Amino acid sequence: MHVRLSASWTDPRGTVWAVGDTVDVDAVTLAELEEKGMVEQPAGSGSTETTTTTTTPPKKTDPSKIGPGPSAPPADTKSD
Repeated sequence: MHVRLSASWTDPRGTVWAVGDTVDVDAVTLAELEEKGMVEQPAGSGSTETTTTTTTPPKKTDPSKIGPGPSAPPADTKSD
């Protein structure tokens, strides 16, 4: 994930990053940087801790319609 730094930071490899630099970090490093207040929040966004997501409930399925499409032969055919 790319983030913009709001403070100078030295990564675990020893590279020094300046304020405003954009760096690619993993989720653990991102959490550490956010905890220290070293990551800029995009304009208009709140804290990531208060962000909620809304999910759409799954569609109900009709068990009699599960399987191949209309071009398939019936599953149970009896020959007389």
